[in-house]
Amino acid sequence: MKHSKHTHAHSHTQTQDGCCDHDHEQDSLSLSGRWVYSILIVGVLLILLRSFIVGQMLVRVTSYSANSSYIDAARICKKIIAIDKDNIRAWTSLGYAYMDLSQVDRAMPVFKKVLLLNPDDKGAASFELGQAYYRKGDFAKAIEYFERVRSAGPRAAALLDADILKYRHGTQGFRSVNSMQTLLGLLLDSYKKTGNSPQAAVIQKEYEYYKNKHSKILF
Repeated sequence: MKHSKHTHAHSHTQTQDGCCDHDHEQDSLSLSGRWVYSILIVGVLLILLRSFIVGQMLVRVTSYSANSSYIDAARICKKIIAIDKDNIRAWTSLGYAYMDLSQVDRAMPVFKKVLLLNPDDKGAASFELGQAYYRKGDFAKAIEYFERVRSAGPRAAALLDADILKYRHGTQGFRSVNSMQTLLGLLLDSYKKTGNSPQAAVIQKEYEYYKNKHSKILF
């Protein structure tokens, strides 16, 4: 009988130990779940906070550009890119800042980065790259990028003007409106300089159309 009582007591102790282990395991799982939940909340908050910060910084870029403070605009764009390395708007605005500072060599790799992020671009980045190569006297490359914009057909003017208004501000933005006329004028001159008379004649007709369409000279 004594042996039986001892066995029963041992069994009771073992059950208590098992319960303890089970409760401890549940507590561990519960703690682990809380950690995962906390990490998810922090991650979401960081994403939302980053979007808010970037948005506020882009507002500052707009303000600096409108006041012709292109050095400050470029500085803020670089800070945005440090936070969000693939932000197309920041890269495009940085390229414009460099162009407005006449820093063509700095602008070119920036706009090429925009084309890497958006290979289908037929607006601002392509147009500005064309202008950059035109300024450097590389008319063949200028034609390549100008024709990217022109290849959008009837949509080209709208796409280009929309991008200009989006990324340029103040006087520079106003002077760039109806920029298709500017593009065709530069493209016409580029074809003339490369000796492509037949294509120059085609562009001449398009250029005259846009020139006559807009009564106010903005350039």
